[in-house]
Amino acid sequence: MTRWKQAALGALTLTAASAAFASPAMADDELPFTFNGGVTFLNDYRLRGASLSDTKPVIQGSVEAGVPIAENVSAFAGVWASSLDKDAGAGAMETDLYAGMQGTISGVKVRARYLRLVFHDAENIDFDQYEVGVSGPVGPVTLGAGVIHDEYHFTGHSTYTYTSATLPIDNTGFAVKGLVGYEDGTRWNDKVNWQLGVSYARGHFLIGADYIDTNKFSAASNGDNRAGATVVGYIGARF
Repeated sequence: MTRWKQAALGALTLTAASAAFASPAMADDELPFTFNGGVTFLNDYRLRGASLSDTKPVIQGSVEAGVPIAENVSAFAGVWASSLDKDAGAGAMETDLYAGMQGTISGVKVRARYLRLVFHDAENIDFDQYEVGVSGPVGPVTLGAGVIHDEYHFTGHSTYTYTSATLPIDNTGFAVKGLVGYEDGTRWNDKVNWQLGVSYARGHFLIGADYIDTNKFSAASNGDNRAGATVVGYIGARF
């Protein structure tokens, strides 16, 4: 099975499962839990500014379930998957299995989760990830910040910190967003990434583009910088 067929099958399976749970016959108000998911096509998969798809297009899909456990607190678990490119050294496909908790304190959202990142058709690069993030409104802008720690199973570790901002354009479906992050550890040393983008959402539909860059060079299979400046465009559907 080719990379695209394998990834498309996985993404469509996740999306179909999400849509089935979100159907009128099983509406959220009839269940003690919620489901959501989606599928997205992108012209590149950038993780913290560096391409994991050898600067090639990808398809990504996800499904997530959540359940309230206290006032303003819920637990969640999900699966996220993306096609990759073996030339980038991370196998043909990535699958992330995750679970966590989230809640709101005085208008500030707090989220913590654990992820297991699995890279299919690649050896000894699966790893565990621990993430804590906060976000909240400051005037019309939503500000966010977080820390992500990666453990590479006795071969090293890295820590990534980031700050983000999102500005919705009232009643238009458009939003402007930006992010700056810093990573230091085994796989990247003293790396800074930044991005600025615009998105449009209406109903289940989502489209957008981000300008992305870093301060590092890492060669793609064609010799280009897979961590260099680029514009990533995407289109998708959410359920």
